[in-house]
Amino acid sequence: MPCGDEVWRLHNLKDPDCEHFQKFCDANGTMNGDGPRATRQGYYCVTPSGILLGSINNRDPGRIARLLRDSLAKWKELSKKERLLDYDPATVVPRINRSETKYPADGLVLRVNSRDLERTGLDQNDWRTHAWNFDYAWFTKDEMMTLLPRSFGKKTTWTLSDNMVRRLSRLHFVDNVRGQTTGFSLESIEKAEITAKVTKIRKSIVSFDMEGEVKQSQNGRGIELKILGKGEYNTKTQKFEKFEIVASGERWGRTDFNRREDDMERSPVGFLVHIASDNPTEKVAPAEFGSYGWR
Repeated sequence: MPCGDEVWRLHNLKDPDCEHFQKFCDANGTMNGDGPRATRQGYYCVTPSGILLGSINNRDPGRIARLLRDSLAKWKELSKKERLLDYDPATVVPRINRSETKYPADGLVLRVNSRDLERTGLDQNDWRTHAWNFDYAWFTKDEMMTLLPRSFGKKTTWTLSDNMVRRLSRLHFVDNVRGQTTGFSLESIEKAEITAKVTKIRKSIVSFDMEGEVKQSQNGRGIELKILGKGEYNTKTQKFEKFEIVASGERWGRTDFNRREDDMERSPVGFLVHIASDNPTEKVAPAEFGSYGWR
């Protein structure tokens, strides 16, 4: 059964699933160093009981295939008793505190896609030239309602909640195109504003246009974006049926792990924001969820 998870939590916390991971993550030798900045990123083949069959931290398909074959051979040598836990793992699930338990099913969940925009002078054989990424932005129902005016009319205009736009700006309009990055501080925001105006009201559906601007910089890195968008809100169900934003502009600078070490100058970047599907694979917590203040 293939699965993926955020390794820092597994490596550092004391929830039952984390302690289970910690029992086998170093069984093959410390994979990626030690100390406060160490990681246990990689691929693991492991039995439900916690017996490590093999591990590697490499993206080469040939080496991954070899890991799978070798691990399968070891699996076949084990008895059923060795493969499985001696207790029902469902009994410890209530003690697992994952961010996904905060998923705002009655709120607004956005998928934020990011990529570099076309430019000349890049190596077309370098994977970074064609990189893209995505994250999720969550809003509770109460937060979602602050994005709307108190009432709608055919000429209604309004400014979306400052707090919510700042969250979207500093935690999601970030340069994660090539890899992991951190959000911006509140103090780094020079401008983060989205205004809206009603374009049509038909029965319970209110259609509106959005436009705005983002400008933020911190420690030599920054983002400047222009925003255009469209939305549809159902006043009967109190749900957004459409919330789409295109944001484009420039990024510059770098963070530790976003692979910009040789690409520090200003360059074009773009974001596409839309409502996430209800598929379980899209119910993933935001990368900067710890900065939401929900815990």
